[in-house]
Amino acid sequence: MLKLKKIAFVIESLHCGGAEKSLVTLLQNLDYTKYNVSLYLLLTNGEFQKFIPDEVTVKTITINKTNFIKQILKTVKFRALTKLNKLNKKNKYHPAQVFWKSKNNNFSKINTLYDVAIAYNQGFATYFVSEKIKARKKIAWLNTDYIKANYNINFDYKFYKNFDDVVCVSEENRHSLLKSLNKQQTISTLVIKDIVDDRLIHQLSKEVEYPFTDKENNKIILTVGRLADAKGLDLAIQACHILRQKKYNIKWYVIGEGPKRKELEHLINKLDISKYFILLGYKENPYPYIKSCNIYTQTSFFEGLGLTLIEASILQKPIVTTNFPTASKIIEHGRTGLICDMNADAIANSIEEYITSPKLVNKFTENLSKQKNNDKVLSLAKVNELLLKN
Repeated sequence: MLKLKKIAFVIESLHCGGAEKSLVTLLQNLDYTKYNVSLYLLLTNGEFQKFIPDEVTVKTITINKTNFIKQILKTVKFRALTKLNKLNKKNKYHPAQVFWKSKNNNFSKINTLYDVAIAYNQGFATYFVSEKIKARKKIAWLNTDYIKANYNINFDYKFYKNFDDVVCVSEENRHSLLKSLNKQQTISTLVIKDIVDDRLIHQLSKEVEYPFTDKENNKIILTVGRLADAKGLDLAIQACHILRQKKYNIKWYVIGEGPKRKELEHLINKLDISKYFILLGYKENPYPYIKSCNIYTQTSFFEGLGLTLIEASILQKPIVTTNFPTASKIIEHGRTGLICDMNADAIANSIEEYITSPKLVNKFTENLSKQKNNDKVLSLAKVNELLLKN
């Protein structure tokens, strides 16, 4: 009988987010006749946890002296530990780095020896796998633009040195990481794009025929993303205001939750567009919303890859996206969507092009219908090669 490879994945949680969604999709596509998989979570009961295959053993990371620590983790998550971060402003540490520096001794080591241990996110997961898990091979996943996310390589390098490979989800992410290195520093990197399951997306998009309650003759604009600085939703709100000033009948919906909700709500109310810009919160299945919208818009300042853009492309939606580094790898400007500058006027003008030109919408929709996603097969092959080779 073939001996199964013992694999450990580590991620902070399975709350909604791009890396979390990517990991769940990967786990759904692994061959469990080859792998014995454990998934270590710092925080359980995330929205995506129910989608983990039965073959995966889910384990909770043990925390010593937990009462105070757990409360911090549950209320603000360590990404938002701004008070701790202020103490290190001169060194420009990322909150995750500050957290690990001050709290790493509260985490117990894992005694099990794994064939492969995978940190499926930068920050906590990377530090935990580097120092707390025993494995014959260690792999780190990088799901963001390292420099723009404000990580400090002088802190991180000692952790990345313990990994056999660092997987970046785009060539742009890889370039950002390597650019941050000093001349004396080297890291083994490769690119594996996030796995997107076309069939599943189409299937889920049909679960609800029309999810919006809007019954007026409005153009429905949709954005899916965390309510966080990187997503540029203040630009979306300002663009909505510009379009309303031009008397366009629009409703702009946002699916997602995050730390900027109150700040965004304040801006929405200040511009008096609460009837037209609606924060829907988290939705377990966003795909009926994407399928039913008239225009999908991404206003991000940076992305690891841009999963929601790929998903909107699969569902053949007219797309407006800001020109973050990986956008042009997903959307071909003027053929499958519109890529614009990172400002509210440019976003509003691009949306206006769609509203005033049905021919443009039809052209892009037709072009997207002919587009094939071959990345899933290639990415899975690369992952399996990494996991199986000694």
